[in-house]
Amino acid sequence: MPEAGRPSAAGEQSPTCFAVSDKKLYNEINMDKINSRKLQHFHSLMLNFDLGLLILVLLPFVLFIEQFVKPKNRGKLWRRVAVWVIKAVFNLNNIKTIVRNQHNIFSPAIYASNHPSHMDGFLVLTTLGSDSILFTAPLQQFNWLLAIWMKKMETVDVRRDPVDDERYPKGHSKQQAIELAIKFLRAGKNLIIFPEGHIEILHVLHYFHTGAARIALGSHTDIIPVSIVNAERVFPDQHHLTPGSIILSFGERLSLPKNLSQEFPPNKTTVHQWQNNIESAIVEHLPVRYLPNYYQEKNKRVGVFVDIDRTMYEGLSQKDLISYLFWLHQIPAKSAFKVAYWLFLEKLHKIQHADLMRKALLVLKGWDVAELNKAVHETFEHKLLKNIQYGFFPLLKDHSELNHTIVLVSEVIHPLAREFKNLVHAKSSLDTRLQTVHHCYTGETTCLCYKEQKARLVQNFAKRANIDLNKSYAFADSSSDVPFLQLVKYPTAVNPDDQLLNYAVDHDWQVILNPN
Repeated sequence: MPEAGRPSAAGEQSPTCFAVSDKKLYNEINMDKINSRKLQHFHSLMLNFDLGLLILVLLPFVLFIEQFVKPKNRGKLWRRVAVWVIKAVFNLNNIKTIVRNQHNIFSPAIYASNHPSHMDGFLVLTTLGSDSILFTAPLQQFNWLLAIWMKKMETVDVRRDPVDDERYPKGHSKQQAIELAIKFLRAGKNLIIFPEGHIEILHVLHYFHTGAARIALGSHTDIIPVSIVNAERVFPDQHHLTPGSIILSFGERLSLPKNLSQEFPPNKTTVHQWQNNIESAIVEHLPVRYLPNYYQEKNKRVGVFVDIDRTMYEGLSQKDLISYLFWLHQIPAKSAFKVAYWLFLEKLHKIQHADLMRKALLVLKGWDVAELNKAVHETFEHKLLKNIQYGFFPLLKDHSELNHTIVLVSEVIHPLAREFKNLVHAKSSLDTRLQTVHHCYTGETTCLCYKEQKARLVQNFAKRANIDLNKSYAFADSSSDVPFLQLVKYPTAVNPDDQLLNYAVDHDWQVILNPN
């Protein structure tokens, strides 16, 4: 990854990494490190003692065991033991890993992540399991004991620049590392890679190398973006730790088009395009503190926030989903009649719409995540596609051609919103999230995307994705959408209810009727 002043991947001159305010922040961070050193000392000793003792004890034992394992399975043995060791150390030191969007995990895939700490590779490895290969800096720069273990794990190390070429001659060249990574992917393994290439001193996102994109294009393998948050606070350096929680967010897969050429090496334009796609997907789940000022200004985007029901879909998609599942006998008649009764009460203004939503979603209690995803997809294909307002699509296409970021914002549940997102090739969807326990839905929500909460989700997404709301657009149909419509410069009422129509006229908003 280029340093400050070195040409970026796109061929532009990179701005100086740190403004004056960033230098001040740097000094403050260093002072915090100094002041907290005594508090960290005990846990630091525990980290070194735990790791050192476990590795010294286990190393000869695993070396003995591997003699009875087939050569092709020996790497997996070492990775499996490493996962066990790291989990044991985490438990001993009260370090918790919170995994978000675990349903996005699949194999084989390339897991591309930001790189805030020295433990990031093992953090992702402990979540994915032993069928995953690490793609790292040269092993020669690690502790000799750890380097031995990582080599046994079939870790792919790479010399990243001329300095590495001189200091670490035993590492793989870029071309060798890419070819080896592709070989592992074609054998059904996952690949864990950090496109930044190194840890930035302020733990903010740095410029991306193109290795992950080149490997994805060369192997024609999908990419899963991974966003790691708080690792730099738990592991401030190689020798210290602080008990705490680390968040791993797995984004939705970036699938390469089926008709994309598998030429190797791939052309530079395609490589840089996918490098930018990976970077944007990682940024989507990172707090703004990970984004330096120059990055935010350089990547400021225009957003297009689109409601689903009665905007791009004629009617209520979630109601139609439940009706179709009832018709297929996948939802009991008793539950369906309850939903109909609650809808009737809402029309009489006996209950609020938010209460209706929460009650209606109880019909999904006990559903397996994978089974619901399948049922939603089939319903979307066989039933809901008939009610799409395709007259709205040319407008979205226009925005897409202008490179605007299209985001769906809806109260519908995430599995259903995802189908609409894929249909219009939207960047993301802000929607209602359901609580799961052991891969089953509880019927409760963790986030109800409605009214003010919908507006907050839009604001938070805009911060993460560097979207300038003062240049952005929004489309919705209901007076309940006013809080998020007010956030953008160009709000539009689509098939509005009477309250929204009056509000739009009073505030000189654009109105679209019957886009079909």
